Amino acid sequence: VIYNVNTDSRIEALVQTPGRKVRYSGTTAIDGVPGTAAEIRLNFMDIVGSKAGSLLPTGRVREDLGGIEATLIDVAMPMVIFRAADFGKTGYETPAELDADRDFFARMEPLRREAGRRMGFGDVADKVIPKVALLAPPRAGGAVTSRYFVPHKTHAAHAVTGAICVATCCALAGSVAEGIAKMPPGEDREVVIEHPSGVLAVALRTRGQGPGMEVAGGVIRPARKIMDGHVFVPASVLAG
Repeated sequence: VIYNVNTDSRIEALVQTPGRKVRYSGTTAIDGVPGTAAEIRLNFMDIVGSKAGSLLPTGRVREDLGGIEATLIDVAMPMVIFRAADFGKTGYETPAELDADRDFFARMEPLRREAGRRMGFGDVADKVIPKVALLAPPRAGGAVTSRYFVPHKTHAAHAVTGAICVATCCALAGSVAEGIAKMPPGEDREVVIEHPSGVLAVALRTRGQGPGMEVAGGVIRPARKIMDGHVFVPASVLAG
């Protein structure tokens, strides 16, 4: 769903309006897609409590899981979010480096299962939720660095739903992201998540704080006209 279109002097409207020319030029770029185009914001609907039914399924901003602090949060994707340093990681490791450390996964998986139980999912041993993220301070001008797990392998980049959840965690006072994330000011902001393959920009709007914080979010994408053409339908088909 397109909920916002930037129509400043460089980025023109993407929706056809009678009497107005549709233009797609702009300066928005995303990693993995060549060139630039106009910016659109794609809003995800009904993201808070997507699976667990609430922003913070346990009602607490932080939980103690085996001596490691975590934030258990459900926004677009239920997740258990840790600080990388608490696992002895920098948070800047490559996916290959993390996947090669089987002791790390052996330590993390029981914590993920306990998080799943506390979030109301029961035994998640054979489930892919909750997902896991490790957070570290940003190094390339973004808001935070994240390593995202799916859940027994490190994502080569970052899932969009997971990025929305991580961004929300960063906006949540008292979460494990506090003191790590460098958030832009305001309640309507662009939160850039740094990941192994580049960055992912989340369009995040919040209101309030704590378990009752209101959240609306999506991702920023370029919109470029790719093709135009005609479809020819036989007259006999149109005639019924």
